[in-house]
Amino acid sequence: MSGKRKKKASGYRQPPPKSTKAQAAEAAPERPAVPGFLGFLSRGTGDSGFPSIPRSIGRGFLTVGSSATLLLSGFVLLLVLWLGLVLLGLEGPLGQLANLLALPPISTYFDATNAVAIYGFGPEGIVASVAFLGVRAVTLGLLGGLVVQVLLDEGTAVDGLRRGVRAIPILLATNLATFSMMVAGSVLLPLLGPGLGFLGSVLTLVAALFLFAFAPAAGAWETGRPFYETIRRASRAAILPGSRHLLMCMLYIFLALPILVALAPGGSLRSVNPSVALWIYALVCSYVHLSFLAAFSYRYLAVADHIPDEPIKLRRR
Repeated sequence: MSGKRKKKASGYRQPPPKSTKAQAAEAAPERPAVPGFLGFLSRGTGDSGFPSIPRSIGRGFLTVGSSATLLLSGFVLLLVLWLGLVLLGLEGPLGQLANLLALPPISTYFDATNAVAIYGFGPEGIVASVAFLGVRAVTLGLLGGLVVQVLLDEGTAVDGLRRGVRAIPILLATNLATFSMMVAGSVLLPLLGPGLGFLGSVLTLVAALFLFAFAPAAGAWETGRPFYETIRRASRAAILPGSRHLLMCMLYIFLALPILVALAPGGSLRSVNPSVALWIYALVCSYVHLSFLAAFSYRYLAVADHIPDEPIKLRRR
């Protein structure tokens, strides 16, 4: 029996020839993602290496609690910021003390409302809001630099302050971006109705923290990069696979905004003289905020070497 008959008897069939379109699809090389906003936030490839959320929070509380410099700096800043607001004419509510050292966007929300409460709506209120955001960038930058220095366990507090000074322009840019998101939300979200509008406002806060939570650590750690590249790396770190970053951001938002304010003793009172109990409570809350700052910084430092410099490449199908 010939070879052709053997193949026919065994049921063997030649595979159908590939179409020109299929051959072109296989031969097509990978092409990079389209540049733009999605490319700016592209998560890249590779494993994230993020520590777990409980470990991160535990490390944050331990880092702040074991550093007299961080604790004293936070408590002094709490007193200075409150006295500054009182001198400018703020008269409560006293519950703001609980979140006076909060991370953006919680602090951004309070800075904007304080500016409006003191100077009213209009140009003066807008200018005051931007000025308050500038003060926030300075305080957060210095605290972030100290936190990174303590986490690295090397150098002195002066070295940490130098790191913080480098982070100030980055934090000013991210604070302004957060403020812009909140202003746009206040204009557009009421159009959705009370229910969806409230949900959208909460999601706006979560989204802002999600994008910029790593900015203090990135600004203090990254050197020799343009500030926009540092912001992009901080945002990329947030969307690395396996980070559970969104869950941690939601945890902080719901802890800081409704819970800490609601539990403040006499927090609804309008006065310039907080009680001793409220001052103690504010110090505890400041410790919590600093610990979350340290937790986010710890997570960023853990993955800083794994953050891709280029956007993710998509395979054409």
